[in-house]
Amino acid sequence: MSKSYESDKKKSFTREAIIGLGEDSFRKNYYPELQDHLLELERINSRNKALITTIPDILLVSDIKGHISPFNVSRLKNNEMTLSIMKNQELIQKLRTLVSEVVISRLLITYDFQMEVDHKTFYFEARIHISTFDEVLIMIRDMTDRITLENRLRTLVDKDNLCNVYNRRYFEYYLADFNMQEIISFTIIIIDIDGLKLINDTLGHLSGDRVIVTVAELIKKTFNHFGMISRIGGDEFGIVLHGFSANDIEGFLDTLKTLVKEDNQQTESVELSLSYGYSHHESGVLNVDWVFQEADNNMYQNKLLKTSSTKNNLVKTLMKALEAKDYITEGHADRMEMLATIIGHELNLPQNIIDRIQLLTKFHDIGKVGIPDSILKKAGALTPDEWKVMCTHCNIGERIANESTELKDIAHLILKHQERWDGKGYPLGLAGNEIPLECRILAIVDTFDAMTNDRPYRKALPMHVAVEEILNHAGTQFDPELVKVFHKVVFKAYPL
Repeated sequence: MSKSYESDKKKSFTREAIIGLGEDSFRKNYYPELQDHLLELERINSRNKALITTIPDILLVSDIKGHISPFNVSRLKNNEMTLSIMKNQELIQKLRTLVSEVVISRLLITYDFQMEVDHKTFYFEARIHISTFDEVLIMIRDMTDRITLENRLRTLVDKDNLCNVYNRRYFEYYLADFNMQEIISFTIIIIDIDGLKLINDTLGHLSGDRVIVTVAELIKKTFNHFGMISRIGGDEFGIVLHGFSANDIEGFLDTLKTLVKEDNQQTESVELSLSYGYSHHESGVLNVDWVFQEADNNMYQNKLLKTSSTKNNLVKTLMKALEAKDYITEGHADRMEMLATIIGHELNLPQNIIDRIQLLTKFHDIGKVGIPDSILKKAGALTPDEWKVMCTHCNIGERIANESTELKDIAHLILKHQERWDGKGYPLGLAGNEIPLECRILAIVDTFDAMTNDRPYRKALPMHVAVEEILNHAGTQFDPELVKVFHKVVFKAYPL
């Protein structure tokens, strides 16, 4: 019975009894401050658990011998990236090496690496540090979004958005690394697109951009695996090659010329023409500025040798484009030339003026290659905004003619061919004899031929009706004296 009594009175070894809580404690109120410390430790532990759970980083732990495991095993099943890292033996071996370095140095080490997961590249930063308990903590942060953004920003800074090649800023930065260094076989090539300004002024900047992109693609096909390509100006590209002989450079340029020729054969758009120049540094200390200047000078020399033929070819190409738009109807220019020549002879004009009139009848509307088809071929009346666009064809035509040795003399006539006798024409609003004689003759024969031939929006008028219309507009739209001459010769040219 006494034994039973003693058993009942025996105090249990509970947590509360040990730290001095409750009536059953070994020593009531013994070390009461332990209670506060324990509660504080529990709060810290709870906070740390919550922190570890919420942070996006991957946490690994290693002992000093390099045995690495996930810090929180319970999260492993839901963390595919952690699994991928733990399965990557090459990475784990690298982390073990870094753990050994941290154990020796007792200093924080960072390590950047990338890894392929599901055919996608991820970028990571690992921070490795040892604790006071000789445990090494490895915190791995996914830096993919940041690195991707940095790469995009770097691309925006270094690349040309239109061609996806390097820009002028990067070109100069790249060359600076070679300047005043001992370099063997270093070459700078400058390539210029002939006639790009004319294309922009006539066909529009979208057409010009397409030409730039096409040229960039041909250059990349030629040089992409051999050197650095940059767009260094609106119509210029620079290529830097290192380790190639002068014969190699000539071979590359021959390849590019072949690609340009093939592209011109396959397309009906504007014919591409490029000017080339390069400077080759064989050995010794490299002066980048001198090499670049020599390459640029050589390119301009190449350009001067073919400028005339290139511009004339471009004008012919633009004429073909105008014909392709079906604006110049079959025989229109020939009929105007014939009638204008008859009027010129009736006026006893010198042959040089008649020659200009004949050229003008063929090329006065060349500027319409730069007018959208939606306006050119519109059956109904043009809106005010559309009419403003249409009126620009005179200025466009003048710019085209100025680029051709054949048409330069009539450039000012092309600009003024839509002026009226009463001053209500465009683009300059000239009146009376301010309008060149050639343009006054053209106005009559162009209007007459347009009225007497079918158009998409109406049938041809009888000749006597068309002549009557010309007579009715003498002194307003047309020079009245020239109308009299026209009336005198028209029935000889077109007998009823």
